[in-house]
Amino acid sequence: MHQLLNANRIKTAIRNAKSERRELWLSDNQGTRGTGRLVVRVSPFGVVRFYYRPSRSNDSSSQAIPIGAYSRVRREGHMTLTEARRRATELSRSIPMRAVDYLADLISPPIASSPKLVPLPTTKGPATPATLLQLCRAYAQKLEDDGKSSAREVKGAIERHINPSILAHVLARDISSRDFTDFFRKMCDADQGGMAQRIRSHLHAAYALALRAHFDPTTPATLKDFGVESNPLANVSSMSQFKKARNRCLRDSELREVWKRLQNDRGLTIPKRGARLCLLLGGQRAEQLCAVTVHNVDLEANTILLLDGKGNRRVPSEHLLPLCAQARIDVQWLMDYAKSVRSDHLLPGSVRGTVLNSSSISDAVKTIRLDMEKNGLCESQFSFIDFRRTIETKLAQLGVSKDYRAQIQSHGLSGVQNKHYDKHDYMPEKTNVLTLWEKFLSNLLPESR
Repeated sequence: MHQLLNANRIKTAIRNAKSERRELWLSDNQGTRGTGRLVVRVSPFGVVRFYYRPSRSNDSSSQAIPIGAYSRVRREGHMTLTEARRRATELSRSIPMRAVDYLADLISPPIASSPKLVPLPTTKGPATPATLLQLCRAYAQKLEDDGKSSAREVKGAIERHINPSILAHVLARDISSRDFTDFFRKMCDADQGGMAQRIRSHLHAAYALALRAHFDPTTPATLKDFGVESNPLANVSSMSQFKKARNRCLRDSELREVWKRLQNDRGLTIPKRGARLCLLLGGQRAEQLCAVTVHNVDLEANTILLLDGKGNRRVPSEHLLPLCAQARIDVQWLMDYAKSVRSDHLLPGSVRGTVLNSSSISDAVKTIRLDMEKNGLCESQFSFIDFRRTIETKLAQLGVSKDYRAQIQSHGLSGVQNKHYDKHDYMPEKTNVLTLWEKFLSNLLPESR
């Protein structure tokens, strides 16, 4: 039974979905009988998207058509409740009954309890949900619904490289390994080998997901309808020569200059405060820090909870960290700021009701690097992602064991031992490591000694 939809109910549903980790559906109460209805899906990770569920004359059940992501305020790529209602009205007038029947017949048997997500046929390609572009978009949507931080990068790659290609509107099941090889060869000839390697990886995962849909009940049923019987990317070279592991570590002198530029509280933007907190917490990922809500912070217990969704995890693992002296001060400031702008996120976005994009933290670090290069204080280029490697290296030099470094940076903790047997929370050990790390950062600046 769907709850009725209004702006306040959406806000409450997002909060409940995150806290209870369950999927919620809201049904608009503005529609009239027989015209279809606007519905909203709130994923267990708080991802909110609008769908239009058309009415059918011969069946009380119907399938949901995605129409956009939700936002409380107007912003690019999203819809407010008012805009979504307008779009649903347009669809109710424009979609012929035969198209509704066609969409509904793609899934059998229909399940009335929760709408199935069926891609709406695009005007650029054939009237079928089985094209390569639609497969890629379904894969990207699955990443987003699962709360994967890679979803945005995958969506961008699809729209920039797959959508304009001649393969975009070919049936996914009809594209051969040779077709993909020719496609990637052109990219390599155009000096885009690195991007070709990444897109090949995305496509391989998309086909694998479609194949798994036949036997995995947790995979969206719509992926079965692509008719994929094999993975053509399995025979295409992985182009591993283009996947170069980064090994840049900042010297102490470079880290000192970075830390110096993150000290002036008055001049710190929210992105720079995010970069600073990532450093203080031992090299956390920007995507995970940006996802932290004020409810994930416990100032009485001096803890902050991050959710690690990296890899093949169905549900993000909880990554609890202590707040040592300086980190606690920074988090307290951010909590007060979030309260002042009425945000549920520790790092609010520039537009009310939004959250800071992790790319803003990377951009802030790039600005710092450019200033250092201008003044001859940088040995070579570096970026935010190099901080994590730098910090683990420094912690090793400070005598911190590999196991404790893994506890701080939440990597390599998904094995049998950690999952089933080792239930120690390592909070005393993590507190000692982060206290040592804060002392190291403070000693980088002569005036703080």
